[in-house]
Amino acid sequence: MMSPRLKRLLGRALGLLLVLLLAGLAALFVALRPYKERALAFNLTTLPQAHAVEIARLPQHVVDAVVASEDSRFFDHGGLDLKGICRAALVNFRGEQGRQGASTITQQLARQTFGILEKTMDRKLVEAFLARRIEGAFDKQTILSNYLSIIYFGNGFYGIEAAASGYFGKEVEDLTVTEAATLAGLIKAPSALEPFQHPERARRARNLVLGRMASEDLLSEDEANRLRQQPIRVSHQEEMAPM
Repeated sequence: MMSPRLKRLLGRALGLLLVLLLAGLAALFVALRPYKERALAFNLTTLPQAHAVEIARLPQHVVDAVVASEDSRFFDHGGLDLKGICRAALVNFRGEQGRQGASTITQQLARQTFGILEKTMDRKLVEAFLARRIEGAFDKQTILSNYLSIIYFGNGFYGIEAAASGYFGKEVEDLTVTEAATLAGLIKAPSALEPFQHPERARRARNLVLGRMASEDLLSEDEANRLRQQPIRVSHQEEMAPM
């Protein structure tokens, strides 16, 4: 049995730990308050955009490709994906193929819509609070439609409608699975991966997206492997064969 003296010491230790924890939380609240106030200053009526692409026009495989590539838990989180942050940190630490970012689609939308583009921790904190505001104000379909209407795909193509037309000469509703995966693959580095000038990079990025779709059970492994073998065909360009 625990002696009365040991019980008193343990009780004091736990009490001190609780005081330190509460003090730490209070200090964190004070430290984060300026970033929350900055996030509250943005006018969310900028969203939804009048010209946002209608989700109903998008084939499911377009949504699947973008979500699998950029934010696989998009429909489950509230703007921030803590599991995704941990997973990205682990992948990047290991140096595995396809380095991972930790920004959700909502965070990317906040950053692009409101021009929070500096690469600092301050920006990430404001972006995180703003993403939470956006998630509280709009449904997932509205967030995704706005995101797909403003995100950059390279070659001056802003939004998936411009990218579908510019790269493939198609309306968004006519994109194939491989075309959708190609466009999704451009988002992380559009200028470096665009298929007109960098067809092999675009092919590798597309195939990574197909792999992500398979890992999320949005494609079978057999289908993903078959699609990886298809060439990339872009508008007004010769067929780009796989290597």
